[in-house]
Amino acid sequence: MDFSLDSLHNIEKDLNAAVSFVLKSAKVDTAEEVNHTALMKMYKDPLSDCVEKLFKLLRSNIELCKAAAGKVDRLQADCIQTKTELIDLQRSKMDTVQTTVKKEIQSWSDIVQKNCEKSSVASIKSVKQVVKSFVDENDRSKSLIIYGAKEERSEHTPDYVEDLLLALNEENKHQVLGSLRLGNIKPNSESARPRPIKVTLGSADSVKEILNKAKTLKKLIGSYAIFSNVYLAPDRNREERAERRKLVAEMKTLISNEPSKHHFIRNGKIISVSRD
Repeated sequence: MDFSLDSLHNIEKDLNAAVSFVLKSAKVDTAEEVNHTALMKMYKDPLSDCVEKLFKLLRSNIELCKAAAGKVDRLQADCIQTKTELIDLQRSKMDTVQTTVKKEIQSWSDIVQKNCEKSSVASIKSVKQVVKSFVDENDRSKSLIIYGAKEERSEHTPDYVEDLLLALNEENKHQVLGSLRLGNIKPNSESARPRPIKVTLGSADSVKEILNKAKTLKKLIGSYAIFSNVYLAPDRNREERAERRKLVAEMKTLISNEPSKHHFIRNGKIISVSRD
C-alpha cells in the first residue's frame, strides 16, 4: 500500500463506516453505549461480521503505517542528501572565493611592491591620507553643529547644549562627549556673527535623532524661545559645506522667483512643492 493523503482519508471513511456498522448491529446510538453487555446481546452472525470488518481495518491500518514509516524514512534520507549537497556546494563556492581572493591579494601585493619600489614615500603618504580621511568622516558622523547660538563671554557651552536637548525632549537620552565654539574670537565680537558650536555625541544614531527634531526649534515659545533662531546641521567637511552653500544660493533664487511654492533641501537636492 502506498502512503498518501487520499489513503488516510479512505481509512478514515472505512473506520467511520465500521463504527456505524457496529452501532447499528449492537442497536445503540452512540459509541459510549458500546460495552460488553451490548455486544453480548448481538446475534452471532452480526457479531462475526463486526469482528471481520474490524480485523480487516486493523490490517489495512498496519500496512498504511508501514507505508507511512517508509515514506518518512525516504523523505529523511532525501533531506539529508539535499543538506549534504548544499554543504558541498557552499564549500565549493568558498574554495572558489578563497582562490580568487588569494589571486587578487597576490596581484595587489605585486602592484604595491612595484609601486613601493618606485615611490615608497608617496605610497605611505597616500595610505596616511586615506586613513585620516576615514577617521575624520567617522568622527564627523558623531558630531553636529549649532549655528546662531548667542555668544557670551562667560558662557558654558555644555550647559547650553543640555538646555537645547531639554527643549527638544532629548535630555538624558544621548551621551554628550564634548562641545566647543569653532574658530577664534574676533574683535568687536559683540556685533560679530556668533561662532558655531560643535557638539560631539556618543554615536551617529544620536546625531540623526537630534537632527530629525531640529525643525521643531522654530516653534518653541516661552523660556525655550531663545532656541527658535538656532539652526542645527551635520558636521560637514569642506567639500560638503561648499556644495551646501551652492544649494542654498540656488534655493534663495527659487524663493525669489517662485514665492508661491515651498522650497527646501533634502538629500542634497532642492525640492519645490505647491503651498496649497
